[in-house]
Amino acid sequence: MRVIYGKDATRLDVTPAVTDVSWSSSRGQIAQVCQIQLRNPPVLAAAGYLMMFPNEAKESEQLFHGPLVEWNRDEKTKDLSGTAYELSWYLQKNDCSRPYLKGDAGKELERIIQGAGISFQCPAFGFTVKERLPSQPYTSLFTDIAERAFERTGLRYFIQHQRDKLIVLAEGNNPYVPVFQATMLEASSTGESLEEVYTAVTVERYEGDRVAGRVTREHHDLMKKIGRMQKIIDAGEEKNLASLASKQLATLAKIPRTRSITVRHTNSLIARLRAGWLVKIQEINGQQSSWIVTSCNTRWKNREFVMDLQLEWRG
Repeated sequence: MRVIYGKDATRLDVTPAVTDVSWSSSRGQIAQVCQIQLRNPPVLAAAGYLMMFPNEAKESEQLFHGPLVEWNRDEKTKDLSGTAYELSWYLQKNDCSRPYLKGDAGKELERIIQGAGISFQCPAFGFTVKERLPSQPYTSLFTDIAERAFERTGLRYFIQHQRDKLIVLAEGNNPYVPVFQATMLEASSTGESLEEVYTAVTVERYEGDRVAGRVTREHHDLMKKIGRMQKIIDAGEEKNLASLASKQLATLAKIPRTRSITVRHTNSLIARLRAGWLVKIQEINGQQSSWIVTSCNTRWKNREFVMDLQLEWRG
């Protein structure tokens, strides 16, 4: 693997100085974060760019691209440790001024972020928003609208990065689906999680500050087993509150199977994997299972990629 540091027109190959490098992502986190350690490297500066490639420095194969946000140099050994984020880190460092959304939430999000000069593609989310929001970082705007999308449609979204291009995808819509053979798994454990589970859903519609309508749906059998856990959703422009409540209860009143695996490989395509991707596992019995990555940590060690993945079952 090659690690390049860039500042203005300068490009430095710091690969020989790298003693440890890893990058990670998790559900709800917009930008991947990269942690790197170098032995007595040349002078680096904050806001310089860290670029990682599997072999040759080809943009189409780039594994990571983003600014060095923080670094520290050991005064005794001269070794350096640094933290870099993908380019979308800048979304949290810039505010949008009281944005007004009027239309499909996804396309309005695209319009507003593109208006800031950012290469940003977003699909239609399938519900409308007509609202003026307070001034806030673009990151907060994306997180707010993406959370509403999950509440209204049951779909989660993440941002796929291609250097300076940001592309919003629904979870599981990654262009390349890795398939792990059971023999590739150095470790594997399974379980369940209640973190995202609710046994009751209430949908409310407001007119000004007044509640104009409210519908609650409950999963009584699951409630007896794990207790009452209520989710309250603002219906926004949605008229059919009962349908939305039933749909969301069907999504939220399920206890998902989870899995933790460690995989070692040399495939640079798989090394681009991030939270939100769909992966498949070819089990020992020959059957294939599908999982959504909720957390991913990748390390480059001994000329191999070592990945620790947290997964959620999809069938």
